[in-house]
Amino acid sequence: MVELEFFDSSSKYGVIKATVHKTGKLGFSSGASKYMNLEEMEHINIGFNKSNPDDNCLYIVETNEETDKTFKIVQAGEYYYVFIKNILKQLNIDYKNESVIYDIEKMTVDGSLVYKLCRRERK
Repeated sequence: MVELEFFDSSSKYGVIKATVHKTGKLGFSSGASKYMNLEEMEHINIGFNKSNPDDNCLYIVETNEETDKTFKIVQAGEYYYVFIKNILKQLNIDYKNESVIYDIEKMTVDGSLVYKLCRRERK
């Protein structure tokens, strides 16, 4: 007997990525907006993996509380973005002269939904 399971179509969300603009905004593609359900979010926390200094990914967690550590999600039409200029400076990322694109995937950490943003390697 053959038991088939089918893959999700990549067209379900489209391209799931976030791109850093020259202004220091992290802009989410329409596919990422749908994938992350950004229309339902107001604030996020952005962190890093302190237990692994070789992990260059960013980690996003939705939060309802506005604190000194939260970032407000801004909407312009169907487009969502977050100002992360200070994070980019702390990480020594030359976003003004380099193309900075992050691929996004879901994961669970301590029972909470987390979005992992891994920077695309330049080829």
